[in-house]
Amino acid sequence: MIELALPAGTIKEAIAAFRAGADAVYFGMKDFSARKGAGNFSEEDLSRIRRYALENSRKIYITVNTLIDDTDLPRLHETLKTINRYGCDGLIIQDLGVARIVRKDFPSLPLHGSTQLAVHTVSGVKALQSLGFERVVLSRELNLDEIRSIRKECQDVELKVFIHGALCYGFSGLCMASHCITGRSANEGSCAQICRSWFRDVETGKRYYPFSLEDLDAGVLVRELMDIGIDSLKVEGRLKGPEYVDAVTRYYRAIIDKKDPKPYKHNVSVSFQRKAGPGFLLPLHPGHQTLTTGPYPGHRGEDIGKVIDQRGRKLLVETNRRIKAYDGLMVLQEDKGLQIPYRFSAKITEAIGDRAILMLPDDERIKAGSTLYMISDSALNMKAISENELPLMKKQINAEVRINNSSITVKAGDLEEEYAVDVLPSENTPDKAINTIFSQSGDYSIQLHPIDVVNASGKNNCYINPSILKKARRDFLSKLSEADTDSRNYYPSTVSYPSFQLPDRKLLDGERTPWNPDGIVIDGRTYITLPAVRYDEKAIFEKLEKTLRDAVDPIIGMNNIGDLIFAEKHPEYQYFADIYLYLPNREAALLLKERIPSLVGGYLWLERTQFTAPWPFEPTIVRNYTPPLFISRACYRHDGLGMDCKGCTKHNTFHAEQNGRRYIVFNDNCSTIVRKDEAAR
Repeated sequence: MIELALPAGTIKEAIAAFRAGADAVYFGMKDFSARKGAGNFSEEDLSRIRRYALENSRKIYITVNTLIDDTDLPRLHETLKTINRYGCDGLIIQDLGVARIVRKDFPSLPLHGSTQLAVHTVSGVKALQSLGFERVVLSRELNLDEIRSIRKECQDVELKVFIHGALCYGFSGLCMASHCITGRSANEGSCAQICRSWFRDVETGKRYYPFSLEDLDAGVLVRELMDIGIDSLKVEGRLKGPEYVDAVTRYYRAIIDKKDPKPYKHNVSVSFQRKAGPGFLLPLHPGHQTLTTGPYPGHRGEDIGKVIDQRGRKLLVETNRRIKAYDGLMVLQEDKGLQIPYRFSAKITEAIGDRAILMLPDDERIKAGSTLYMISDSALNMKAISENELPLMKKQINAEVRINNSSITVKAGDLEEEYAVDVLPSENTPDKAINTIFSQSGDYSIQLHPIDVVNASGKNNCYINPSILKKARRDFLSKLSEADTDSRNYYPSTVSYPSFQLPDRKLLDGERTPWNPDGIVIDGRTYITLPAVRYDEKAIFEKLEKTLRDAVDPIIGMNNIGDLIFAEKHPEYQYFADIYLYLPNREAALLLKERIPSLVGGYLWLERTQFTAPWPFEPTIVRNYTPPLFISRACYRHDGLGMDCKGCTKHNTFHAEQNGRRYIVFNDNCSTIVRKDEAAR
């Protein structure tokens, strides 16, 4: 049976998801989560939800899916120790350095590849599998045919596919818009959502939202993913509340169980949804419905009717759904090409049939014929969920309590302690009392269970003062907890290799791309940089092999995890980690070097200008170089500007402006790369 995995920004959403029928939830801890804005989980939250999941045959996945620099590796190690203490069903990661630490120090934690790794090819999946990953979350830009091909070629690894929620304009993990414009890194969980802000088209002067993609709503296409053999379906939304999680869970639970999802569609729409559609799941043929949200990028809710007339603050509306007091309503007002939301709470003065008169809270003028949206349903407000409803998880350890003539000996794990007690004659056996007292754990995270009581006192029936037993239990649990604490610390590996300094990164760009598969000769060497995004990787690698035949002393820049497969097959060439095969820390560099011995160096993660030794080799720092803001499969010409595909040359250049900054948009073969317009300075 396919798995349905829901997001949980806090433990409240996790409880809501499980109660609504989710098979799994995924969430981040307080650190190293790609959703810093979510509440995220404390150690106590993890303890509670882990116990609930184990007792109810559900699964939990924990996201450690940011890039991490050297200075934060000790803190990362502490986070991993906490997770390892309770366990999880998968650790979703982006940083290859995290993968190396997990494999070395926490091998019981299953590795899952985050969508932040931009895995969208067979080679990408196989590369992660070869590194010990059990599951791969595929990029959201793949269509059903491409997913089917990957499944066919990768039968022995689990695949997970997004089915619902927000879509990023750029490939996840490759987007630099937030970092370049605001200094807030999407790769550290602080995305400023530049794609949801408006720009001005330089050529026409039009204001628009060219990079705001519609939400994904796979709907019944989920059943095709089930037929393909996908292992897990993933819903986006760790920043959303319990109502959203509950509604979306029930909607897809019905689809998976082959029931009618229509009764749940309203709840999905009003909990949170922009303009929505199948996203990239259906092939993008010429003339396809545009993927962007249009002139309004926010929550639309459900279209329930239209405005008929307005008299003062009274608004006459005609609707296909009954409006209730305190429902959230919205109309969109035109403003120089954009749409501005006017939101208000329903106050009904009169209702007859499908018409109603609403009292507005102010004197806002609304145009007749405007669409009326319901953006919240007052009937859907969920009863507050308390995390304290769930008991804490206790680590259960087998124990033995031996009754001696004048003492008891308690043994669990490697700890053994003896306590003086008075063993008095009695009419009862001591087993039940000792089991009851020693199985209690109070505030300790360890519970003694099962407990084997051995009576070696010579008295078949005996009595021991309960207060003495409780004191012994508290002392033993305190010592056992201390002994059970993971006292390991992070120590960097000291392996070193010869260093190789790379050229200024700006020299390696292609004419319109941040990579150059044709190669460029610098100081007598041919530097070939592979695309971070490729839709026909067979053609890419075939072309690479031809280029290499004539190249002078070639060295190959790897920009995608899938490039490791080519490098392993061709150890005769030298390689380097280019700007999109991130080297955020020494552990990531060492993992790549261990895997590809002919790797001679690489660029430091381009959001950093310094690193902390030791490293296996000295990384080249990227200076005076601005990467693209977006690398997208969406077509800027068609989806962003709304232009007809007819007559398109497949190679277009556009210009956009925002807050005095100019951007150049390269639109080639329906894909898009957006960069700062250096010539406009």
